[in-house]
Amino acid sequence: MDKRCHCVCELKNLIKAESTGSRDKFFYPGGGSYKGFWLNSQHHGYGTKTSKNNLNYSGQWSNGKRQGLGSMTKQMQNGETRVIYTGYWENDQKCGSGKQFYRGGVYYGSWKNNRRHGMGLIFYESGDFYLGEWKVDVYHGLGALFYNNGNRFEGYFARGYKNGEGTFYHMKTGQVQKGVWESDVCKSCVVQDEFRNQVHSSTPYPIPPLCIPYPDIFVYDLFRKYLKNVNKPGKCFEELASLKFVHKMRRYAKFEAKNTSNSKVPLDNLTYICTCKKPEKFVILQELLASVNTRHVGDYTVCERCSECDTLTEECTDEEVGVLIDILGTF
Repeated sequence: MDKRCHCVCELKNLIKAESTGSRDKFFYPGGGSYKGFWLNSQHHGYGTKTSKNNLNYSGQWSNGKRQGLGSMTKQMQNGETRVIYTGYWENDQKCGSGKQFYRGGVYYGSWKNNRRHGMGLIFYESGDFYLGEWKVDVYHGLGALFYNNGNRFEGYFARGYKNGEGTFYHMKTGQVQKGVWESDVCKSCVVQDEFRNQVHSSTPYPIPPLCIPYPDIFVYDLFRKYLKNVNKPGKCFEELASLKFVHKMRRYAKFEAKNTSNSKVPLDNLTYICTCKKPEKFVILQELLASVNTRHVGDYTVCERCSECDTLTEECTDEEVGVLIDILGTF
């Protein structure tokens, strides 16, 4: 072999081999196979891929990822082929409208990132079904939950539970329950009898009617205190205008600041509590005033002591006692 032939063979070996077009079947070393179209050695177009776990996908591909309409099935040990999902895919994940089969039900609706998201309908094997909004694979938003016994709930859901305002229709008892729910528990509600005539049999727990035994006597007792004003003459326009002005001024007066006194002796109360730390003793203000009037004021200071423990509670000069006497004399 000459040098020229050796160089040509070396250049040909550097070119990467890529598959483009259709292949009958390609077997993977780790298990599984693919049959369909290729583009630059990647699944592209329509194709069928089978994994080593007997999962089979038939549908559209784009650059080696499931993209578009496709169906996922599984081959069971008894030879039965069970459909798992049929719908749209995006970037190798369920996205868009699709139909998913579960062990105990089937779901029709929207998907996003392999999770139920958006509007959807799910049927359960027990006969219950839910129609409404989904978010991150659970009930979330406005929806309606129908039960196998005929009851249904219409309202708001959050994180898979009844949350917020809603209405529960008790079709067996003919009652409508309107209220607020939190984590599937009704916090407050009003129950109405709406479908009593449409049920097969009446409920064993009916709502008792609200009635007054003697309504005439009840109304008379309620308005008896106003009977004395029946024969009074009506007020003229000027009097009504004056009363309206007075009520308006009283309403504004409620916002005015209250005048508070810093004195230890409250002037609006005839008694006050002894400030000594010993057991409290009530002192009558008039008796205190009488005792002060009997004392000589001007030559010495007045000292008040607790009658229980003889503790000095207050010491006043003659000027302070005189002011106190003048203030108390005005009441």
